[in-house]
Amino acid sequence: MAFSVTLIHGLQPSARRAIAFLECTEDKEIDAKRFFDKLKPKAAYDFKSRFDHWLGGNVFDKYFHGWPNDKERKNCFVFKRKEAGTHHRLYGFLMNPKSTNLGYQVCVLVAHAQKNTEHTDPSELDAVNALRAKREVIEAVRSAFPG
Repeated sequence: MAFSVTLIHGLQPSARRAIAFLECTEDKEIDAKRFFDKLKPKAAYDFKSRFDHWLGGNVFDKYFHGWPNDKERKNCFVFKRKEAGTHHRLYGFLMNPKSTNLGYQVCVLVAHAQKNTEHTDPSELDAVNALRAKREVIEAVRSAFPG
């Protein structure tokens, strides 16, 4: 499969963090960017505000979080938004693509999930985690963030 990484424009600059979308035309489960591109302006603004908050080094579990205490899923990450009783999630993974800057962290958003409950289905994280480990995905992320 051919993977590519698309940077999200219009976010606050950060020397320590970045956020991007993973894309693959051959895998319909990789849909975070397609979902995001169809958002109404208010919803896109809400997600971008959460992205900026994370880029600034902040912690706010209501809007985004990882699973640092889960050995298998510690590199998974989610951004959250609720609208009219529906929970929207953008699932992704964290990685450092820069060999010259070991503190640099990228959140690569992979999949959108819509649900009526707040809790995450572990199978969604497992699918994201499996992509994170693919050589082709790692190469795509590293080529988007050289260094």
